[in-house]
Amino acid sequence: MGWEAGSCGECDYCLHGEENVCLSARGTCTHGYGGYASAIRVDRRFVFSIPESLDSERAAPLLCGGVTVYSPLAQHVRPAMRVGVIGLGGLGHLAVQFAHAFGCEVTVFSTSPGKETEARRFGAHHFINTRDAGAMEKVANTFHFILSTVSGDVNWGDYLKALRPKGRLGMVGAPASDIRLPAFPLIIGHRAVSGSPIGSPSEIREMLEFSARNGVQPITERFPMAQVNAALDRLRSNQARYRIVLVN
Repeated sequence: MGWEAGSCGECDYCLHGEENVCLSARGTCTHGYGGYASAIRVDRRFVFSIPESLDSERAAPLLCGGVTVYSPLAQHVRPAMRVGVIGLGGLGHLAVQFAHAFGCEVTVFSTSPGKETEARRFGAHHFINTRDAGAMEKVANTFHFILSTVSGDVNWGDYLKALRPKGRLGMVGAPASDIRLPAFPLIIGHRAVSGSPIGSPSEIREMLEFSARNGVQPITERFPMAQVNAALDRLRSNQARYRIVLVN
């Protein structure tokens, strides 16, 4: 099971297989005992079989971070598109792998030049250091889809300009400040901005099978449950690479 533990099952969203946007959706960690419980009761619609080629350590982050980036990519991306991924963290390193497996030309945007080698190892074809203003100007009108996985504030206008006409900027990271966007690039280029929360149960099943077939796997660090405080300290200090898994 992943982030969502249940939904009403009766609204238009649920009846159309979009339980992840149900207004009565119940989160595993926010409407129950959560990830530290020894047992939990959950709606069976939100329990998934794990493919044999995926071990539990790899599957666990896919059920949250994995489907969070998979869902918008599956909805808006087609093979041969040019796709950008902002950030190479817990979400970003999975988004790059999925976009590459979809057959897209993938570019990573990052403020950390030292991450270029890893980005290419995950499947990125190009890497842009966003501290270089000139580099952003060179990719104007380039991308069909750009997915933001970061929680920091960036110059969103630069990314609008990087989109092709009718391109889309997708948000799965949540910046601390409100997002400010210039209206003219949206209007003149028929561009769009959208958000996406996790994924529906059907998308999660699809994502698990896709990951198993294409070798998409999160990079994880293992901590025994007894060292959960040390694991949380590592998260708070932004040292986790790229997902921490607790082993009971």
